[in-house]
Amino acid sequence: MLAAADALFLEQGFAATTVRDIAASAGVSVGTVMAVGDKSGLLVAIFDRLIEQVHLARRGSVTEPPSATGVPCAARVMSLLTPFLDLFTTRPGLARAYASILVAGNHSSTVFTELSTTLVDEIRDVLEAGGRPGTRDPTSLATAIYFAYVGALFGWAAGPDDEATTISDRLCDTITTICSSEDHSS
Repeated sequence: MLAAADALFLEQGFAATTVRDIAASAGVSVGTVMAVGDKSGLLVAIFDRLIEQVHLARRGSVTEPPSATGVPCAARVMSLLTPFLDLFTTRPGLARAYASILVAGNHSSTVFTELSTTLVDEIRDVLEAGGRPGTRDPTSLATAIYFAYVGALFGWAAGPDDEATTISDRLCDTITTICSSEDHSS
């Protein structure tokens, strides 16, 4: 049923797709679709699945934090976040609908919430891989970078149709500023 909903959302758009359309495409009754969730709940479930798939694929390819040797802090952190940015920017209309559903508070995403802890830990590991003694708390810096990432996603979702590189460039600039301020603090 999620596959049918995803295909219809991609083809027709979220707003134009009805629960009846999803039921017909999945070969089930409207009641069966509604037992799983309303249209918004289905979109959250679809993105939860996609986010989890990206996370697992990305995690499988990263066995340790990106090395600090010769690679700027922002580039190392961006290597962790880019697969997620790509997911959202390749589905802009649906990503915007997903963000608005989360902001409205009627549905929550357990995967998005659980992933926040994982990303903060991974970002902290990248910052610690820099090995600069006497620096500020890497967990606090990692949390600031994570919130910059979430803010960039929600800011992008609320804005006009920008090119996919715009969100990445803006986020990289922000992370560079955070990493640079850390470099100058010791």
